[in-house]
Amino acid sequence: MRLFACFLALVWLAPGLALAQVDLVDPDAKRPPPKRAVQPVTDDTVDIAEPPEDPGDGTLVAPPTGKKAAPKTAKELARELAAQPPKKEPPPRREPPPVVVKTISDADLNAAWSRWAAANASKNQNAELVARKELLALRDLIGSTNAELWSIGMLRAAQAWETAGDSGAAVEIAVSAAELAPDLPATWFLLARLYFTSDPSGIGRYVGAVQKGLAAQLADPRYARPLIADVATIFLVALIGTAIAVVLVLLLRRGFYFLYDFHFLFPRAAARWQTGALAVMLLLLPIVFRMGVVPTLLAFFAAVTMYLSVSERVVAAVLISLLGFVPLLGATVVEKTAFADTVAEDLYRIERGGPGIEPLVQRYEKLAAEDKVGFAERFVLGHFHLNRGHLEQAITHLKGSLALRPDDVPARVALAKAFFLQGDLENSRSVLEKVKAESPSAIALLDLSRVYQRRVQVYGDAAAGEIGKASQYLMEARQLDPSLPAIASEDPLIKEIIGNSHLRSLPLAQADLLELARGEEGGKRVRSQLSQILVGDVPSALALLYPLIVSLLLVGFGFLSKSIEAARVCTRCGRPVSHRGDPDVSPGSSMCTQCVNVFARKNVVAPSVKVRKQLEVARYENQMERASTFFGVLWSGMGHVFSGDAVRGALYGYFFVLAISGAVFRAGVVRPPFDGLPMVLRMTPLVLLFLVVYPLSLLRLRRKQG
Repeated sequence: MRLFACFLALVWLAPGLALAQVDLVDPDAKRPPPKRAVQPVTDDTVDIAEPPEDPGDGTLVAPPTGKKAAPKTAKELARELAAQPPKKEPPPRREPPPVVVKTISDADLNAAWSRWAAANASKNQNAELVARKELLALRDLIGSTNAELWSIGMLRAAQAWETAGDSGAAVEIAVSAAELAPDLPATWFLLARLYFTSDPSGIGRYVGAVQKGLAAQLADPRYARPLIADVATIFLVALIGTAIAVVLVLLLRRGFYFLYDFHFLFPRAAARWQTGALAVMLLLLPIVFRMGVVPTLLAFFAAVTMYLSVSERVVAAVLISLLGFVPLLGATVVEKTAFADTVAEDLYRIERGGPGIEPLVQRYEKLAAEDKVGFAERFVLGHFHLNRGHLEQAITHLKGSLALRPDDVPARVALAKAFFLQGDLENSRSVLEKVKAESPSAIALLDLSRVYQRRVQVYGDAAAGEIGKASQYLMEARQLDPSLPAIASEDPLIKEIIGNSHLRSLPLAQADLLELARGEEGGKRVRSQLSQILVGDVPSALALLYPLIVSLLLVGFGFLSKSIEAARVCTRCGRPVSHRGDPDVSPGSSMCTQCVNVFARKNVVAPSVKVRKQLEVARYENQMERASTFFGVLWSGMGHVFSGDAVRGALYGYFFVLAISGAVFRAGVVRPPFDGLPMVLRMTPLVLLFLVVYPLSLLRLRRKQG
C-alpha cells in the first residue's frame, strides 16, 4: 500500500519537475542565438570556436569536427585593436562671443578730442592719425550721424595747415572732418576749395565736393530753412522795390497833368505855383503821417490814374495789390522756415548724438519726468540712451513713446535693438518680425538678419535652420538699400561683439521733427511789423484786402477821364490837352490846338511859328528819350515804364531789384548755426542774373527809342 502511494506521488510530480527545467517558448517567435561564454585572453594560444551554423529550420548544426581557427597570440590581438581607427567624439560646442554694450559719456568724448588736439598741435603725424581714427571709431560707436563740434574743430585745423603751407595735411584733416559730419555743408565746401588749390586739374574731385555740399545744404533743415528764408526775403523785397519804382516813375511821367487839372479846382486868382504846392502837400500826407507804403502809393496812383493807359493802370494796380499780401507771405515764410531756438532744433541735436549734448538731454529728462513731453521727445531720449549704452533708460523711454504711438517703425526698431543688447533675442525677433510684416524697411530687415545670426550662435543646432532666414532677410535688405554691407563670415577668433554698432536704428521721422519747429510767435511779430510799414495801422483782415479793392477802384476811375474832361497828352509836343485850358480844342482830339494848326491844318500859322513848334516837338521828344535812358540806366526796366511799356519794364525792374537785393542781403537774413553757402556760390547766380537783365533791358530800350 505504501509502495503504491509513492508511485502515484512520483507520477504526479514528474511533469512539474520537467516544466521547472524548460522555458516556455512561442513556436512562432524567432529564437535568439545561443549565448557564448567569453573567456579571458591570456598569453597562451586559444581556440576560437566557430559558432554553429543555422540551416534555417531552427536546428543548430555543429561545425565539422577537427576544424579549429588559427591560433592568435594576445600581442597580435592587441596590435589589431590598436590599428583600428579610434571612434571620433563630437567636438565640444564653442561658446558664442558675448555682446558687449559700452557706455560712453561726454567726458570720454572730450578726452578723445583732447588727445587729438594735443597730437595735432605736436605736429606728430602718426599720433595725429591714430587719434583721428579714434574719433571716427567713437563716432560710429555712439551712433552719431554728425559729430559737428569735432568736425568744425578739424575744419579750423585744416585751415591752419593750409595757411602753414601744408596742403596735403589740410586735405587729409578736411576729409576726416567730412567723415565726422557728412551733413555739415561747410566741410564739403572747404574740401572743394582745398582740392582746387592743391590740384586745379582735378575737376572731378572739387566739383563732386561742391555737389555734396549743396546736397547737404538742402537736406539739413538747419541750413536749408535759413536759405529758403533768405531767398523768399529777396523775392519779397524785390516786389516791394518794383512796386515803388514803377509808381514813382509813372508819377514823374504823368504828374504834370495832375497838377494842370488840379489848378482848375481853385479860383482863377490862384497862381499855378500855389495850387501846385498844395497838390504836392496833399500827395505827401501819407508820408507825413506815416500811414505806410501802400497808402502813399495809392495816393500817387490816384493822382495819375486818369492820365495812364490801361496797361499802365493794370500794372500799377497789380503791384500795389500784391503789397497787401506781403505781410501774410512774410509771416508764412517765418512760420514755415523757423527752426533755430525751437524744440525741433534741440531734438535734432540730440538725435545726431554728437559730443556736448548731455546738458540738453538732462533738461529734457527733467521734462519727461514731469510728463511734459510728447512722442518725439521720448523717442529721441530713448534713441540717445540706446546709442550711449544706457539700456534701462532707453527701454523706458522707448516704451513710453510706443505707448503714445504703437505703430511707429523707428521706435519699434530701436526697442528691438535694446532687447537684443539685453540678450532678449526672442522679444527682439518678435518685434522685428512684426515690423517686417507691416512696413518692412532695409534697416529692420538688416537687424532681423543679425538677430537670426545671433540665435544660431547662441542656440546652435536647435536654431540651425534659421541661418537661411538670416541670409534671406539680408538679401531683401540689400535689395531695398544696396549700400548695406554684405553678409560677413563669422570670424572664429572674434572675442566679443560690440553691441552699440552691431544693430542699426532709424532716426525720428522728419515730419515729426518739423512739426515741432513752430514759428507762430515769430510769424505774428513779422506780420505785425510788415503791416505797420506797408499797409498802415489797420486791422489784419482789412490790411489784406483794402489795397486790392482801392487799386481796382482806381483802375475803374481811370476810365472816367473823358467823362470828367481830364487833360490828355498831346501826342506831338506833350502839352496837356484840355477844354478847360484850351476852349478851342475839339472834343476827342489827341493834339493840342497849336499842334493841330501846325501839323493838321495848312496855311494857318506862319512858317516861323511852324518851325518853332517843330523845334519844340523835337526838344520834347529829345527830353523824353534822355529821361527814359536815364531811368533805364539807373534802374533796369524803368526806362520802358517811362516810355509807356509798363509790362516789360516791370518785369525787367523786378529781376534787376532781385539781383540787387540778393547782393545787399548776401550775408543772409536768417543765420545758420555754422557757415552755409560760400559767398562765391551766393553771388554767382546774382551776378549772372544782373549780367543778363541789365544789358538786355538797355538793348531793348535802345531799340524801342530807335
